[in-house]
Parts: sequence; C-alpha cells; structure tokens
Amino acid sequence: MENLSIVLVGTLYGGNIGSAARAMMNMGIRDLRLVRPVEILTEECRNMAVNAWSLVESSRIYSSLGEAVSDASLVIGTTCQRGRRQKVREYSPREIAPLVKKNAYSSRVSIVFGPERGGLTEEELAECQYLVNIPASPDLPTLNLAQAVLIICYELFTCMEEVEDRGDIPPDFEYPTQEERAQMFAHIEKTLLSIGFLSTGNPAHIMLSLKRLLGGELLSRRDIKIIRGMMSRMDWFVEQGINLPPERIKRP
Repeated sequence: MENLSIVLVGTLYGGNIGSAARAMMNMGIRDLRLVRPVEILTEECRNMAVNAWSLVESSRIYSSLGEAVSDASLVIGTTCQRGRRQKVREYSPREIAPLVKKNAYSSRVSIVFGPERGGLTEEELAECQYLVNIPASPDLPTLNLAQAVLIICYELFTCMEEVEDRGDIPPDFEYPTQEERAQMFAHIEKTLLSIGFLSTGNPAHIMLSLKRLLGGELLSRRDIKIIRGMMSRMDWFVEQGINLPPERIKRP
C-alpha cells in the first residue's frame, strides 16, 4: 500500500480534500498529491478530515499532472462518461485492482481524480495507461469526489488482502517511470515534426493517439530504449544521412 498515490487534480473545495484524505487513511493509503487545488487548508477541510488531518498537512502540491506522477510506473485515471465518446476501454474498480496490485509490488502506482465539475481533460486522460469508471445508476451516475476515492481505495485494500498473485509478468520486467514515458513522447513528437509527419499547427491530435497506442502498462524500460533509438536514428538521418549517397549511410 505504501507504493500507492492518490492524485487530486484541480479540486475546488477543501472539504472534498479532507473527505478524500479520510477515505484514504481508512484504507491504509497515505500518499496524497494535489495538482493546482483551488483551496486546501480550510476549516471545512479539517472538519471533514478528522483524524486524517496529518495526511492533508503532509500532502504535496504540484503545478501539473505530469509532475505529480513523474515517479509512477503506472497511472490510472478516473472518469465518468457524461456523454463523452468512448475511445478506450474503461475498467471498473474491481477489475483494475489486480493490475494495481501487480505493479505496486515493486513500483509506484498513481490513481488520478479530476475536478468535481468536469473531471479530467482528454489530455490528462492520455497521461494514463488505464481508465476507471465506477458503475452507478443512470438516474444519477456521478459520484462525489470523496465517494469515488473511497470506493476505489476500498477495492484496492480488499485486493491487497488477498493471496499474492504476480500474474504472468516476468520477474526481470522493468517498469518505466511516467517521466521516462513523457521523455519518450517528447522525443517522438520532436522527431515526427522534423520529418513532416506531424502538423506543426496541431501535433497534439496525432500525439494523443500515439500515447494511447504506446502508453500501455506493459511498456518496459527496454521498449522505451528501442523506441528512442529509432527516433535517434531518424534524427541523425534528417541532420546528416539525407545528404549522403545510399552506399555511405551507416549507423551513426
């Protein structure tokens, strides 16, 4: 459980932060991270946190989601449909719990919750390897932020209590951090812009698709090295190789 982080993005009300902190402590999760909160240490926050106030006081504040999850090997975003066109599969909290457990044995996992009114943006969801949606009645499908935190933390707590099962992940598999993923995507974008594959006017459109394609859980550090090696080869060719005759083009 010490490898789990709860990340709240753009939270509007201190009371929700306090309630979320209490839910986390109820389920044994102690790492709370806040991204651009509107308010934090309010009296309402203290009243709702009760005995989890120390968790609020020790929370770390970040200016961006990327910064908050940079040390995580797996990032899971929470979402509510609200008429949004579904592009990737969304898991239930019970379905996602074993995946979290498998990763949390050896590396950090971040569960990300968006603002109360709008949730996470498409760009923020693209930072996540998996998406979670909490099933609810269609008459009122949206949950309070703290309720959502509690439900997901409960499923994680329950799963952690079950008999250990590492699944089919090789013992020598090395998970990359989110920062390593971000560096890879920055390199891909730079290279694809240089060869004219991406439009300089709107590179984000294709990059969102590439993040969904290449940002999965089973991307290893070795995979990232291979992909960045491919990009480096393209960079070299654009800078030097394109000016050489075919028989003189060698590995840089």
